[in-house]
Amino acid sequence: MIVKDEEPWIARCLLSVRDSVDEIIVVDTGSRDGTMDIANGLGAKVLQFPWKESFAEARNYSLRHATGEWVLWMDADEEIALADAPKLRQVSTIRDSKLASLETVHFNGAFRPQPDEAYRLAQCRLFRNGEGFHFTGDIHEQLTLSRPDSAEDTSPPVVLPVRLFHYGYLESVTSLKSKHERNLKLLQQSVADNPNPDPWSLYHIASEYQRIGEYALAFRQANLAIAASLGQSKLPPSLFYKLKYGCLLASGSFREGWPGIDKAIGLYPDYVDLHLYKGCILMHIGQTEAAISSFEHCLVLGENALQYMVLKGAGTFYPCYYLGNCYEMRGLPGDAAAWYRRALEYSPAFVEAAVKLSQLGGGEQVPERLQSGNRAPSVPSLRKPPLRSTATPENTWSIALLLGREGGPFSALREWAEKWQPLADEWIIIDAGMGEDARRLADELEAQVLHFPTDGNPFQLWESIQEVLTAPYVLWINPYDEVSGENLDSLGGMKELLVQKTMVSLNLCWQEEEIDRNLWMVQRNRLAHRETILGCNPISGEFVAVPGSLICSSSITLRNQKPVRQDGS
Repeated sequence: MIVKDEEPWIARCLLSVRDSVDEIIVVDTGSRDGTMDIANGLGAKVLQFPWKESFAEARNYSLRHATGEWVLWMDADEEIALADAPKLRQVSTIRDSKLASLETVHFNGAFRPQPDEAYRLAQCRLFRNGEGFHFTGDIHEQLTLSRPDSAEDTSPPVVLPVRLFHYGYLESVTSLKSKHERNLKLLQQSVADNPNPDPWSLYHIASEYQRIGEYALAFRQANLAIAASLGQSKLPPSLFYKLKYGCLLASGSFREGWPGIDKAIGLYPDYVDLHLYKGCILMHIGQTEAAISSFEHCLVLGENALQYMVLKGAGTFYPCYYLGNCYEMRGLPGDAAAWYRRALEYSPAFVEAAVKLSQLGGGEQVPERLQSGNRAPSVPSLRKPPLRSTATPENTWSIALLLGREGGPFSALREWAEKWQPLADEWIIIDAGMGEDARRLADELEAQVLHFPTDGNPFQLWESIQEVLTAPYVLWINPYDEVSGENLDSLGGMKELLVQKTMVSLNLCWQEEEIDRNLWMVQRNRLAHRETILGCNPISGEFVAVPGSLICSSSITLRNQKPVRQDGS
């Protein structure tokens, strides 16, 4: 092991293996906490090595002190499953291979490891000592064999029935370690001014960008990694394609993923994650029949081809959930509910499936299949022409709608949006985490969709809105902002009165019963000519005015009443 300031984790790691190995070597590269004392106390041989901006160099220093026939390498934020640790000794029975793999489980949830929030991969973590194995790469070091000169060297690794749990991708851990800037610096140094950069270094740069939500940069780097592999006459690894199409999905660029993902699947036809991504792409571009076929194929493949990095659920509960989505889109709620139930059978804690099932089986007005087998009448569409013929070009309005993670039941959201339709010449949906329901509402409204991370820059958000904005005036609303009929008429009347480039503040009240008492009421700049807007604040829900702009107050009051789910949330 190589470590630095790993006091919170190292005891857990060493305790998981110390009864199943003959020696523990810990190389410390500059800890200022109690890491070395803990390691010493647990029987490790602790060595110090100055940090030289290279993980491989420190790792190779540790190998020079290893005396066992086999070497297991780990990181401090990992541990061996308690019941599996004694099985490490099975390496002593291996005769024809120099490598052994473990099932590594990489938890990727928020704070606590959850069994259904993880990636799984069979990874070479054990190798014969003294056979020429060493590490290369200043960061994200890789195990390499320096003497691939015999047929024996090409023997596949033996897979041991041992699970290694990795906690380093949990948000609670990454926020404490804050290694993104360091990693990116080292990786960029490794490819700078290099006409033949290492494809894996480019991939890891893409991965770092993906981790912080910079999907466009990550996508570009993933493509560079693929091109670098092809330029070296090598088959790009499956992870490169997984990252590439994962970025497209995360950024909502579904059409850019089709039909290119079929080429990646042609290279790795048994990689279930790529088939899951394909299904999601097809679903989002409206090809539900083909999407259903992809999701059903995921269930056939399963998720145990661990030569790939496999998302837990890619071959079980995720395709079931998305099949439910597809059947909802086709107007078959009974079939959808059956798939949501099956998803919950695979993963009882799958919240999204439980919510969907609750919406279908609760008091929602969801059409059921008729007993004759015919479909129920489809729900009327909210779609309308992009610009209303009754409005002059100078007085057209865009409605900008910010949708967060908690938007309430879709049917309620849809009913609420219908009330604002008389004012909307166009809609712009800002998806700040709602995901699929935002897309569904955008389809109904024929709206543009902008994807905005919760920690995004508000002024960049306004720049993104301007790129798709066609109307001169913008009305900002949040889900379930409502006005009385009289106030709605007053807002409509403004369409003919706003002849100057003006910003208008509206009253916002969070509690309907407080309106008359003027309590819990604030003013927000919600209606504005585009040339008066400097930026927007999605937290307070208002526009920021260009200095010197004409700002008018109004007596119009919005009240916000989010519907309550049946479970009370």
